[in-house]
Amino acid sequence: MGLNNKSNQIIAITMLSVLLFALPFFEEIHYTVLYYVVIILFIPIAIYRIILAEKFEARFYKRWQKAKEQGFWVNVVREGTRSLVSMIVLISTSQLFGNGRTPLEIVSKLPGSTLVWISLFLLAFNLVVGIVAWHENNKKYNRIHGALQNNNK
Repeated sequence: MGLNNKSNQIIAITMLSVLLFALPFFEEIHYTVLYYVVIILFIPIAIYRIILAEKFEARFYKRWQKAKEQGFWVNVVREGTRSLVSMIVLISTSQLFGNGRTPLEIVSKLPGSTLVWISLFLLAFNLVVGIVAWHENNKKYNRIHGALQNNNK
């Protein structure tokens, strides 16, 4: 990842941060203090990830080498679960700040059959996400492996 790419990513994070800071002036945001705390925590984490991208790739390379040995289905379930948790956190956070609804409040108001269908849909969707992640992680691993091979020549 070149310096220009990192610079563009930091500029994008800065612009996104300004937009997120300004959002409460244009839209009603519930739990405003918590909203700003989350944004303030997000900024250094995002910049840290951008600056140390090479270290994260090296760590991914080592971990994926071991993870591949565990097999396809273990990784599909792991990646699908990771995706499911991310979706739940994202939706819960957006509902909390956007509509002032907590996750328990949302779930308690859903009829049982609707909750079952939503759960089945999410499980099926995240199974597909897990399969896609397996292939994408293999592509990323192969790209890094190829770059390492070219550097060693």
